[in-house]
Amino acid sequence: MGVADLLYKLRIPYNSQEGYEFMGKLSEALSYYSMEESVALAQSHGAFPLCSKTEFPEGKIPIAGYYEKAKHSHSYDWDALIAKIQKHGIRNVLTTTVAPTGTLSMIADCSNGMEPTFALVFEKRVTVGRFFYTNKIFEAVLKENGLYSEELLAKIADNYGSVRGIPEIPEWMQKIFVTAMDIHWSDHLMAQAVWQDWIGNAIAKTINMPNDVSAEDVKAAYLLAHEIGLKGITVYRDGSRHQQVLHMTSENAEKTFDVTATQYLYDFIQDNISNPYISKQIHEALEIAPPQEKPREVVIETETSKEENLCPTCKNKLVLIEGCSICIECGYSGCTSG
Repeated sequence: MGVADLLYKLRIPYNSQEGYEFMGKLSEALSYYSMEESVALAQSHGAFPLCSKTEFPEGKIPIAGYYEKAKHSHSYDWDALIAKIQKHGIRNVLTTTVAPTGTLSMIADCSNGMEPTFALVFEKRVTVGRFFYTNKIFEAVLKENGLYSEELLAKIADNYGSVRGIPEIPEWMQKIFVTAMDIHWSDHLMAQAVWQDWIGNAIAKTINMPNDVSAEDVKAAYLLAHEIGLKGITVYRDGSRHQQVLHMTSENAEKTFDVTATQYLYDFIQDNISNPYISKQIHEALEIAPPQEKPREVVIETETSKEENLCPTCKNKLVLIEGCSICIECGYSGCTSG
């Protein structure tokens, strides 16, 4: 809990290279120290009962970042920790996850899970009544800079809870105090991927989408989530339910600004998404030019080879993903068919 508030305090934009790098280091620290403590517990209380039947004794750990990130970029000595696990075992099969903490964060008075702030001014409706909320860090900064007023808060509420595009708010403040709807859905995925690199279990994270997203956008979001190694994804299109838990404080609330993906996200896609079908879907959804295709060998297809490249169920083209012929349209997999 409290990640978005922490970034506000540090004056780091959530959806920025600095923000992603900070969250990556934070998640690595959480997993490293929690696993180190779990080894200490194993020394005094014993490893968990099935530890010997897992891959821990072989020196394998459920942390993707250890394997997928260059060792020189690691902040901690993971090899030394793995050696300790092989010698003493580990008390917990997993030590980290990111829970949603929606209600707990209200009690703790901080941002929930790894989510960005939903809105800087909003209304929350629960079974016992309605509550209006202004982010306290943001409120304090407004007061420090002589900007606080009820009129400005109402203006922010009418701007979809965001400070984007409000002339009274300084540019530096607009960049730092981003909200969930200020962040492009692809950058929501990017933030989740940064955390998933170093978190053992799955992550609760809402991929906030504006009301006008298309089915193709949602499809591209799921394809991108798969490509960047997410264990789960929750897409939410704003206004898709008649009643929402979180509401703006004004019935006239309206978003008057457009949101685009960050350059960091664009560069990541260009450098890491190689599957041509998935790359095309993502590039079209983000309205960016596809990467230049490298010259390919000319392959003369026979009628037989053409038939082999088609899904036997729906006759759409198969794509090769992780060694399996997969149909994106109907879900057929050549690795699971009998």
